[in-house]
Order: sequence, then C-alpha cells, then structure tokens
Amino acid sequence: MKIKHWMTKDPITVTPDTSAVEAQKIMKENKIRRLPVVQKGRLVGIITLRNLIEAAPSSATSLSIHELNYLIMQIKVKDLMKKNVLTLSPENTVLEAIALGTEKDIGAFPVVDDQGRLVGIVTETHISRAMMQLFGKDAKREIISLENVDLEAGTFGKIVAIIESCGATLLSMFSLPRRTTDLLRVYIRLKADKKNEVMAALQKAGYEIGD
Repeated sequence: MKIKHWMTKDPITVTPDTSAVEAQKIMKENKIRRLPVVQKGRLVGIITLRNLIEAAPSSATSLSIHELNYLIMQIKVKDLMKKNVLTLSPENTVLEAIALGTEKDIGAFPVVDDQGRLVGIVTETHISRAMMQLFGKDAKREIISLENVDLEAGTFGKIVAIIESCGATLLSMFSLPRRTTDLLRVYIRLKADKKNEVMAALQKAGYEIGD
C-alpha cells in the first residue's frame, strides 16, 4: 500500500512571506491543521496550527490592543515554520510512514517527488483510512481495537484464547505502535455475531477497548 494512493494530492500551501493571520484563516476555512510552505516550487518548511497558537501574544502583556494587533500582523510564516522537514516519497509504503512517524513522533509528512517538488501530504487520517481498508467493507461491524497493550511474550496468545473461549471466529489481528508511548494498539477482526461477547470478555480480562 503506497503513500501515493492515499495522500492528498496538490495540497494547499503557503509561502514563507504569508502572514500568520492568513495562514490561520486558511487552516480554519479548510478544516486542516498544517500547511506545507513552498517557495519557487520547493518545500522549505511546514507550519502547524499549534505553531500559530503558541505564537499568540499572552493576555498578560502590557501592550495596548493597537500594539498587539500591529505585532500580530507583522508575524510571517517564515518566523514560525519548522524547517528541515522530514518527507516521504510517493513510493513509500503506509507501513514505512507509520514506522517513521512513531520513531520521530510526527503526525504528518509532506510528500515530494524525486525532483524535490511537493506533490502531496499524508496525515494520520490518511494512514488510518489505509489500514482500515485492509479489513474490508464490514470493518466497523467486525473490528475491536484494544488500546495501550504491552506486547510481551504470550500477549497475542492470551487474546486469542479469550476470543476462542467465546466461540468467536478470528479473521485477523495485528498491532500498530502509538506515537507517544511504548504501548501498542491491537486490532482484532472477527465475525460480528460474537463481537459484543468478545468485547465483554476482553474488558473483564483487563483490556482497554478503543472507540
């Protein structure tokens, strides 16, 4: 499963000289949280909603409202953006994106071609959709996710034993790393007729059921 099939192609971008106010407006209007920064067709950085919020002047400042407004209007994307951005190629796989995101604690990657031109952006949402595709059209009915699982020797065996004790048919199971912890999220796909019974048994065994 390659990134090029899941990324947002030709994403909305800003330039280094775009004002922070305009960048925030673009994010709000398009319901996005990050913008690649491009200059002369080349990626030079990325700006996030968090960058913009953290840059907002404190309400405790002694500046007047006019001084504050002036200060805010002078802030440019280039003053806040992250430079030396990690990127992916369209030929990278979804699993490679997951691994790199977990290692570097990054939730999104600009995608550039072999000429260094920005061609897309891939986020956690894209990756989640790609992984859910692996489960098929009945994923919502058939999947149970377990949060914060400590994957040690025998963990999967214990989970399988609980599933089988309920008389359920296990179709597939795999784990994904979490970005902010060493614990894992485990996805279980089974025939839906026993799903509620299996969920109750897993909870009783101390597993945390995800949304």
